Amino acid sequence: MRYAAAGHEDERYAVVTHVGRAARSETAADLRLKERAMDEAPIGITISDPSLPDNPVVYANAAFERITGYPIEEVVGRNCRFLQGENTDPETVARMRRAVDSWEPVTVEVRNYRRNGEEFWNQVTIAPIYDEGGEPSHYVGFQQDVTDRKRAEEALETERDRLALLNQIVRHDIRNDMTVALGWGGELADRIPDEDSDAFERVMTAVTHTKELTEAVGDLAGILGPTDPELESVALDDVLRGEIERVRSNFDYRSESIEITGDADLPVVDVWATSILSSVFGNLLDNAVFHNDEAEIRIHIEITVDEDTVVARIADNGPGIPDSRKREVFGRGKKGLESPGSGLGLYLVDNLVETYGGRVWIEDNEPKGTIFCVELQRADDETHGI
Repeated sequence: MRYAAAGHEDERYAVVTHVGRAARSETAADLRLKERAMDEAPIGITISDPSLPDNPVVYANAAFERITGYPIEEVVGRNCRFLQGENTDPETVARMRRAVDSWEPVTVEVRNYRRNGEEFWNQVTIAPIYDEGGEPSHYVGFQQDVTDRKRAEEALETERDRLALLNQIVRHDIRNDMTVALGWGGELADRIPDEDSDAFERVMTAVTHTKELTEAVGDLAGILGPTDPELESVALDDVLRGEIERVRSNFDYRSESIEITGDADLPVVDVWATSILSSVFGNLLDNAVFHNDEAEIRIHIEITVDEDTVVARIADNGPGIPDSRKREVFGRGKKGLESPGSGLGLYLVDNLVETYGGRVWIEDNEPKGTIFCVELQRADDETHGI
């Protein structure tokens, strides 16, 4: 039974609210259930009272003790800053303090210290608790040890740094040397005797292939970055024409044996991609040349535009790819890059196209050869040329 006094001018009234015994029992049982749930929760839970000096902890559960190593009796009555130490980021602490002062929720990842001095990464969420009148009265904190995840992220960052170094070495040193070799080879093209022309062509093709692989390594480093790339509207027809001209220029020493058609009839269309979309079609065109066993190489480009998608087809007259290997050539097997594919270039193609929300597959050409099909998402018409 609850009593409350109410005043109205000179009169006073007693307001009586009766709470039955059954209701009181249900309320007590509900409270005990909630307390048990907090006590046995797998994450650390604390409650602090900011109305007391220094906002001390008034409740801590068993998981908080397991995470921090501090017995509950050493926690209650203290501000949680005792978990901070030498390598705790002051800005993160300041962010939590600002949220507490403003009665706002906040989630941070902070470097804390256990009772034995061991560092650990603590994902902390702090949120205000409101009383029956809707006023903030306490703060609840949730703590979760995320040390293993943070260490995995740091290890991944280290691998990215190593990949960036490898990329710098490959793209700068090896690419420059291959460019020099191609330049001198071009100077010698008209001086090679007929009986040595076949050997010269093999050398130049190998040098060209090596140079293109250095580009693929650099682009692969780009798509292995920490975040998903931001897609933009890219003119597909411009990209294809640029790569076609590059192939013609790189293989000018054997231009009489390479014919590329279809570039004059490409429709003007934009797709969602990034600035390295050229790597997709550059690698596919190079593949059509490097793995072609015909004396006269023929490549045909065709674009099909639908309402939402665009499909580019690159057809060659090479030896073709059997059905049993049509997926393996992209490195999609269980062994990844160790699978019997055609090399890093096609692995890059598959990953880039997937990043763009598209897909790539292989069809048979007639009477012989391969058609690489690349489906991309069509960009809105009003974004053309961005």
